[in-house]
Amino acid sequence: MAKKSKIEKYIQPGELPAFLRKMADALEGGASEEDAYLVMIEGFKKLKINIRNEFGHTAVKVTAKPMPAEKEEIAEDKIESSVAEETASAKPKYKSLKKRMKASFKIIFKSVHAGTLPPAGVVEEFMTDSKLMVGFEGYGDEYYDEFTEACGQFQQACNDSDIDAAHKACDEINSITAHCHSRYK
Repeated sequence: MAKKSKIEKYIQPGELPAFLRKMADALEGGASEEDAYLVMIEGFKKLKINIRNEFGHTAVKVTAKPMPAEKEEIAEDKIESSVAEETASAKPKYKSLKKRMKASFKIIFKSVHAGTLPPAGVVEEFMTDSKLMVGFEGYGDEYYDEFTEACGQFQQACNDSDIDAAHKACDEINSITAHCHSRYK
């Protein structure tokens, strides 16, 4: 299956609501025969919609990344399980650990600031990685206790489904991280 599919259309500004309704219908019940080109957005993993006014016309660009096929999912599961085994059996490289933490914290930060609790899997991954990170010496050791305490507060807030406490703890983690990175990065 293709990695990405694109639709690019130029329509009249008044046609935009109808086009968006067709997209919504395709997402809910599948693309109609008349709009078969919209089949590419069914079962998407990632969907980007870019709409611009250009010289009196509306430019619509839709990019859809499909969900991986079963073989690809199995391969990804194997990779994820080998990463989990690596994490459990030996320390990962500091750089790859920090990259993973940055990605998971971004999801956490956006979720909390949108007023929702982040997915439990993301929180679990971040907490596991945080415990691994504080085991590395020479990368801001004086911040580790403070960071670990803030992570504990965040974990407790998530366990209690307390969005306000999670928000406060998330901001504290972000502040500690910013201070440490300004000194060591």
